[in-house]
Amino acid sequence: MKQSNRILVVDDSGTNLFLLQRLLEDEGYDVIALENPQEALDYLTDQSGIDLILLDIMMPGIDGFKFLEKISANDQLKTIPVIMVTAKNDRASQKKALEMGAVDYMAKPLDLNKLRSMVRSHLS
Repeated sequence: MKQSNRILVVDDSGTNLFLLQRLLEDEGYDVIALENPQEALDYLTDQSGIDLILLDIMMPGIDGFKFLEKISANDQLKTIPVIMVTAKNDRASQKKALEMGAVDYMAKPLDLNKLRSMVRSHLS
């Protein structure tokens, strides 16, 4: 069954972007994958219709926490659910992300079945 949901994936690793894009496209989602967090913010500001964001924390320039802060301050963007997908596997980062508005948190290496389930649950 074809999904109509649009997912923005923001990760500075091309390998991670490719993996996530393929996984989500195979599930039928429309995926926009961007390595540069500033480009992703610009895209969100200029475009509408993003239903979910998968966001890395450790990125140059604008890290995932700063990204969350920026979208939380924007009335049009703050309702988009954000799942953190990151190598930071510590409780402090997880707590901070969730307190800042992320709806879920997954540490790398990814459990692909769990990630699929998270995505489905936040899009339903």
